[in-house]
Amino acid sequence: MKLESIGVSRHCPKSSKRWNMAFCALFVCIISCCVLLWMAPASHADDTADLGVTATDNITDTQNLLGSSVSQITDAINKTKKETGVTVRLVYLDSFNTKSKPDKWVSSLLESLDPKPNTVMLAVASNDGNLVVAVSSNSEEWLRRKSTVEALSDAAQKPLMESKPDWVKSATAMMDQIAVQKKTSTSSKTIWIGVGAFAGVLILLVMILVVFHILRKKGVIGHKRVGRHSERHVSAERVHPVKVWGSDDAGGQDQTSSDIISTQDSESVQETSSEGSDA
Repeated sequence: MKLESIGVSRHCPKSSKRWNMAFCALFVCIISCCVLLWMAPASHADDTADLGVTATDNITDTQNLLGSSVSQITDAINKTKKETGVTVRLVYLDSFNTKSKPDKWVSSLLESLDPKPNTVMLAVASNDGNLVVAVSSNSEEWLRRKSTVEALSDAAQKPLMESKPDWVKSATAMMDQIAVQKKTSTSSKTIWIGVGAFAGVLILLVMILVVFHILRKKGVIGHKRVGRHSERHVSAERVHPVKVWGSDDAGGQDQTSSDIISTQDSESVQETSSEGSDA
């Protein structure tokens, strides 16, 4: 007859000690992993600080050339947009990696992005030493002008020609030049409007003088001429006898005045008769 063993499970002193050691080892491993995980992100962030990539709506910086000044550049882009209506896009690469000319490649890149009107792109290939300023084809005439593009390129390139290239100043200098070109264009437009208005007034004045001369020549407009008879008649009417107060000289002076009037009347009659004979 087989007897089944019935018993209660108990922990052996030796097995309990082993489990305690296992738990301690596991706890130490967990603590060590936590410490490693806490230290790893900090060291990783330090290693990638110089190799970070900035990608926003207006800035693409794969070389981290702008560094911690991205917010400053973003504010300058917004200010330029508000004051001039120009949208600025910045692209910083190590190389353009193209066999075509850099300016054509950057222009094609800008057009492929379906840019807004009046968009300017500054593209830099830091390893190749190339800097290109491109303007979208849907921009205004003053911005697409060759002189404007050259001025923007010179402004962006000058800070990079120093012993230590200043990438932030290069971008801000180009945006400052955009504002200058905008003001110059507005001033020139105002001057041309003033010149056009002056020319229009001058042409109108000349036309009025020509029409007046033609009407006068046809006799529509003329001056009334006063004849000699009427002139002398008027002058004779203006002469009045002078009365002098006095008993002795009054008669003589009155006589003299009347004689003067009769003499003038006779002279006018003679001149009238002579003019009639001449006619």
